Amino acid sequence: MGFDWVRRNSGPKIALIVVSVCLIGAYAAGSSRQPAQGSASDSELTTRIRAYLAPFAESGNLSGVVLVARHGRVLLRESYGMANYELSVANLPRTRFHVASVSKAFTAAAILQLQEEGSLSVSDRVSRFVSDFPRGKDITLDNLLTHTSGIPDINGLPDYDTFSRNPHKLSEIIAKFANLPLEYEPGTKYNYSNSNYNLLALILETVTRQAYAEVLRRGILQPAGMTNSGADGDAAKPIPLAAAGYVPAGVKGYDKAAYVDWSNKTGNGSMFSTVDDLFRFDRALKAETLLKSSTSRTYFVEGDGNRYGWYIGRRLGHRVMSTKGRSPGFTAELDRYPDDDVTVILLSNSYSSVTQDPIAAAMAAIVFGQRATVPNMRAAALPQSILLSYEGHYQFGPDFFSPDEKFRLIAQPSYVLLQLANESQPLVPLSPTEFLERKFFGHVVAEEDEQGKVIGLTVRYGTKDFHANRLDAEPGILQ
Repeated sequence: MGFDWVRRNSGPKIALIVVSVCLIGAYAAGSSRQPAQGSASDSELTTRIRAYLAPFAESGNLSGVVLVARHGRVLLRESYGMANYELSVANLPRTRFHVASVSKAFTAAAILQLQEEGSLSVSDRVSRFVSDFPRGKDITLDNLLTHTSGIPDINGLPDYDTFSRNPHKLSEIIAKFANLPLEYEPGTKYNYSNSNYNLLALILETVTRQAYAEVLRRGILQPAGMTNSGADGDAAKPIPLAAAGYVPAGVKGYDKAAYVDWSNKTGNGSMFSTVDDLFRFDRALKAETLLKSSTSRTYFVEGDGNRYGWYIGRRLGHRVMSTKGRSPGFTAELDRYPDDDVTVILLSNSYSSVTQDPIAAAMAAIVFGQRATVPNMRAAALPQSILLSYEGHYQFGPDFFSPDEKFRLIAQPSYVLLQLANESQPLVPLSPTEFLERKFFGHVVAEEDEQGKVIGLTVRYGTKDFHANRLDAEPGILQ
């Protein structure tokens, strides 16, 4: 879904599909909607949301700032964890976070503003603006905006991790994928690709003759009063009050996230913002300050799926517009329930999907008078001998995100490390046979034989289970 956040620079392939699975579960939650409990007061809702979030913070699984509003009134604006763990600087409501693919909603809005002005049309061909782009005559702006262009995702290229650590101009970024074969004929399929929004940023610059950051500032940030937001395109320029990015480590700690030069995310994930500024964006959309009502109805109401920077559908039995982001060290989400005028915003400086699932949907559920269950996150103190009994090599089946992927479990003091080929994920013991996978918030259950020996694992992400068999020790596996 809106995921710069979903590959390792935005992450490996597993991240994209884990998020997809979790989102499917969150959106499907509307089918088991609980009866409304009456219209609670603002203070009652604040108390309930704060109580729901407390266990996540206590277990080290929430670092960031949360804002929930109803009818334009802020019910909760709460900060958790540290903006900088090295310096012990706490997160605050004014802390600025990279918002990753939430940026796409701003890029799309800027394109629609130019359409309203008559400078372009979303039915225009890419070749009108970038004359030398291969197959540009076959790809429309609408294809780019809806991820139906067939252009491969730059984040999935084998050398993208290395490429994204250095600054690049938009022309250099687009040259990285321009000559790659299309994955399918434009308009025939959907496949999420960050490349689409890199190309849209170049088109914005071409039409306006302004830098992407300036296009956003003049067209969106300034009219909406978003004075603490911008596009990060120059690593040499400090961002005041900016949070550093982290990745879950150990039972409740954090390590520093991999470095990325945010110029590589121009158009698809380079923005930074605060919860209050994103709430101003929400209010400006509602007030039609940024886009005409006819434009909003056409592109954000009619139809569903991933459209123009938003995931549009139903959640908890209510219509929702959701824009999400996940990039090294950060996750972000802005959910708008337009029929109910409810807004949920989460900004985190942790590369953990917990803010998207289950927290975002649960906070909305509380506002709607529905049940929100807190998952078990309490670490169990197990003898090291039990943790050591899990050590070994395992293999997922053909239905896993990376089919038949092998991994290794390594016992650490108080937890187990799941080591894949390109990344590691901490497993926090909840009982002798259950673990919490902190990075993608998965639930892991051991499978034992009659003698009590661990012979496999079942890993649940969202609503989908994946089985992994234990292998005999084999030399050369993940050495």
